[in-house]
Amino acid sequence: MDWEGLTCVITGASSGIGRAAAQAFAKRGATVIGVARREDKLASLMEELEGDSHSYVVCDVSDIQQVRSMARTVALRTPKVDILVNNAGIPGPGPITECSPEEVEQLFKVNLLAPIWCIQAIFPSIAQAPRESRTPVIVNVASMAGRIPVPSSSAYTASKFALVGFTESFWAEMHDKGVRVMTVNPAFVHTEGFPMDELLRNPLLRWTVMEPSRVAEAICRGIELGRTEVRVQGWWHAGYYLTLLLGPFRRRVSHAVWRSVGKRVRV
Repeated sequence: MDWEGLTCVITGASSGIGRAAAQAFAKRGATVIGVARREDKLASLMEELEGDSHSYVVCDVSDIQQVRSMARTVALRTPKVDILVNNAGIPGPGPITECSPEEVEQLFKVNLLAPIWCIQAIFPSIAQAPRESRTPVIVNVASMAGRIPVPSSSAYTASKFALVGFTESFWAEMHDKGVRVMTVNPAFVHTEGFPMDELLRNPLLRWTVMEPSRVAEAICRGIELGRTEVRVQGWWHAGYYLTLLLGPFRRRVSHAVWRSVGKRVRV
């Protein structure tokens, strides 16, 4: 796949997986338009990227009016968008009985509604991308929490399950339009928004934690190979299917695992 000449819009580009994806795309020769709330972080990202055709748009994707404005700005800068990466996401506010309705609403705005809004707003530009070289592509970064329920984080789990379900349904909608759709389900990734310090300090568990660059490379490979779903760590495949085989017993297993690991992880 030739990345030269591709225009890629990445939300949540100021840090974590989004920033790493921007670096990986630019390294391959693509033009990146980074989208996030923090202009200082976006400006520093532009200085890091290889090439000089990149740009950014300051946007809070939980605000639909800002999303629409961002899409208009993108359309003015480029005649087409080849790859849209809906990466922006926030951790859950905690057990559902201990968080406010406003916190839950914000979680769903960022983790579920924002990807849908971005697709709707940017799709006219995506429709202009050529239908060869494995483009155009819409990538929704979800989580293994969208496949395996996370105890004590029901709102976050619900937002990711919903995003995975939306993406799988969206595959069919886009099939006849020549637009590919891919979901990315990483597990424990050490980022600013999702710090994994406790797991990293544990010599028995640190191997489960990934750096954002690993996920970014997996996204690139998934795009290049025409994947519909990317689960970054292979052992999670077995974990996912094991939860299906366990049936009702998986609740006991997940509770036991969460008692030993859950307090070390924020999702």
